[in-house]
Amino acid sequence: MEPANNSASNQSEAEEIREVSFQLAAIKKKHDEEKKKGNEKQEELEKIRKEIDQCYVQEVQAEGPTEEMCNKLELLQESIEDTKYKTQEEEFTRSTYIHMLDRMKKDFIASKIQSSDYNASLKNKSSILELEQQKQRKIK
Repeated sequence: MEPANNSASNQSEAEEIREVSFQLAAIKKKHDEEKKKGNEKQEELEKIRKEIDQCYVQEVQAEGPTEEMCNKLELLQESIEDTKYKTQEEEFTRSTYIHMLDRMKKDFIASKIQSSDYNASLKNKSSILELEQQKQRKIK
C-alpha cells in the first residue's frame, strides 16, 4: 500500500460523505419548502372557509339577488376542493421525501459500517503483509 493510495481512498470517502451530506441537505430543504407550501395551502384553505362563512351570513341578510351568491359559493367550494387536493398531494410528496430521507440515512449508516469493515480488513492485511515482509527479509 502506497501513501498515495491511502490519500485517494480517504478523499473518495470524504467525497462520498460530502455527497451524502449534500443530498440530505437538499432533501431537507425540499422538505422544508414542501412543508411551507402545505402550510400556505392550509392558510389559503382557512381563508377560503372564512370567505364561505361570510357568504352564508350575507345570504341570510341579503334579500336581493341570491343567484350571484350561489355562484360565488360554488366557486369557493371548487376552490376548497382544489386546495384540499393540492394539500393532499403536498402531504404525499412530503411523506415520500421523509421516506427517501430515512432510506438515505440507513444507506449512509450501512456504508459507514462497510467502510469500517474495510478499514479493519485493510489494517489486518497490512499487518499480515508487514509480517510476511519481515519473514522475507530474515530469509534473505
